[in-house]
Amino acid sequence: MGPRGASLMERIAARPGSVADVHMVDDHAPGAGRIWRTDQDRDMCMNTLAGAVTLFTDASFSGVGPVVEGPSFHEWCQLVAEFADGERADVAAARRSYFEAGADVSAVLADRGFRAEVRRTGPGSHPSRALYGFYCDWVLRTSLRRLGPAVHVTRHTTRATAIRAAGPRRTLVELADGTTLAADAVALAPGWLPSEPGPADRALAAATTGRDVSWVLPESPIHQDLTGIRAGEDVIVRGLGMGFFDSLSMLTIGRGGRFDEAPGNRLRYIASGEEPVVHVGSRRGLPFLAKSVYQGLPPAATLRRVRAAEARGLSTPLRFADEVWPHLVRDANEAFYTTLARRLPLDLAAIGAAIDADDLATLPERVRPLLPEGVNPFDLQALLTHRIAPCSTQEYQRIIRDAVGVDLDEADAGLASPLKAALWEVNGARRWSIERAAFDGSDTEGYDGDLAEFLGFGGMIGSGPPAFRARQLLALIDAGLVRFIGPGVQVGLDGRVFTAHSPIVAGSGVTARVLLDAWVRLHDARHTTDPLLQQLMADKLAEPFGRRNAAGGRTPGPGLRIDEVSSELIGPGGRHGIHLLGVPSDVARGDTIIAPMPGTDPTMLRELDACVEAMLPGGGRATGQAIGRHAAQRALTA
Repeated sequence: MGPRGASLMERIAARPGSVADVHMVDDHAPGAGRIWRTDQDRDMCMNTLAGAVTLFTDASFSGVGPVVEGPSFHEWCQLVAEFADGERADVAAARRSYFEAGADVSAVLADRGFRAEVRRTGPGSHPSRALYGFYCDWVLRTSLRRLGPAVHVTRHTTRATAIRAAGPRRTLVELADGTTLAADAVALAPGWLPSEPGPADRALAAATTGRDVSWVLPESPIHQDLTGIRAGEDVIVRGLGMGFFDSLSMLTIGRGGRFDEAPGNRLRYIASGEEPVVHVGSRRGLPFLAKSVYQGLPPAATLRRVRAAEARGLSTPLRFADEVWPHLVRDANEAFYTTLARRLPLDLAAIGAAIDADDLATLPERVRPLLPEGVNPFDLQALLTHRIAPCSTQEYQRIIRDAVGVDLDEADAGLASPLKAALWEVNGARRWSIERAAFDGSDTEGYDGDLAEFLGFGGMIGSGPPAFRARQLLALIDAGLVRFIGPGVQVGLDGRVFTAHSPIVAGSGVTARVLLDAWVRLHDARHTTDPLLQQLMADKLAEPFGRRNAAGGRTPGPGLRIDEVSSELIGPGGRHGIHLLGVPSDVARGDTIIAPMPGTDPTMLRELDACVEAMLPGGGRATGQAIGRHAAQRALTA
């Protein structure tokens, strides 16, 4: 009953004739759920822009359920601020009306800090996760108020521990408090599944038994216990994504430190004396790139050549490296030079001809003579395959610090940065690609090969921290509180300490009593430690989703097999009205992790709407036909 559960209730409420007895089951506060809980540290911010998140449908929605336009997260903040201050916000009438008829916002208004936050939140802001939790809570409470008289809701503050088949389309849901619920349909939205450690971590865990060391295991940062990390001690950290930046905040600002403004749009860190010294490494060895500062919402990626290739027809299964990547490289180059031409005289026609010439490998050299002296051509392939050359640890510190500084300058340039414009075009292809690779749109070789490589690169360039986090990182490097181990970091145990080093960075070895994993293990239903999912697999109510392979069979993967429309689990024992939504279905459906963005016909809202249509009386096979039509129409339009 986190954001996905709240949005599912909105889809039920959107159907005024619904008839149902609904049991909401969660041991955390419904709406906000476990991750977005409203009492968490307010320095924990969203990685998404306030104006780029909604839990409501709009004109772009292609599901079969009604469109009910409620406020986006940013619009909700505007309306809450208006309610507090009386200054009228610029919000569409339908969304304003929905807000005014909705649940109260007293919990936000009662807190001075949250009142100040909604006032300063713009569409390009990265608000606190706690504030987003209040938005999700409000969506759920408003949806419950809007339910028709024939929908009855019971809340259970506990967890579901098992779901047993009790006949055709009939199940018994066992709860941790001893209650058993009889259900005609079940919607599961468990979020990120806990998974078993891999072989290397299992070996490391066995070696730490009985040792005086502390290993903070992978988890969402707000659920990691960092209190055992002592002031001044060395800490080995694995991971340079969002988990790293969140953990770093908790170990610095969260311990009384502060950042002051410094010349050159930089910061200076004023230590409290309670901070540890962080030694961090990862597989790539590079921090995720900072998000650009747009002073609003980012521009939409055009993907002009990619979409033209789709209109001409793509293979099934998709051949990303052959059919998509060459066009994406050219689209990114076009975005780079079009943006560069705003400040330099360029012959865009000649550059465009060079971009569209056949040999992609020589593209940078074809463009070089067309650029002013001293301007280097854009080389996306070099960025994708970038590797750190062997160096000393002193050189490596300088390399990373310089890279973070250059990237921050590009992020601060916003729409004027040619590099960020090109990378934003690449980032825009992530959703496009995974939607077309969904289910049998890709085979095992392609999905786990070139597409996986691209999505990993896309995550680094598109799912990085807000720019202010990168600015903080630079200040912490200068304060001597963050040092970089290197790429391909290897961790072990030597006596009473953890060890870490990078095989290509000479002198990178470090020892520490504490190992902090600043990442979350990939969700894998085959190796999950979630007892409910384990039970469903054991009872043959669920099975791994198998993607087609080159041998003509199917290769089971980390996701679960679901109906392409309704998300109903399909197991060896058939179907039993159990619908799996969100993160655990991402490998099969794709695009289920990203929050819904206004105006984009979000996958999450279509997924939830189809599930509700299938669960409620009157839903069923017609749903699949309708959604299939919409999908075909979207493809024809593209």
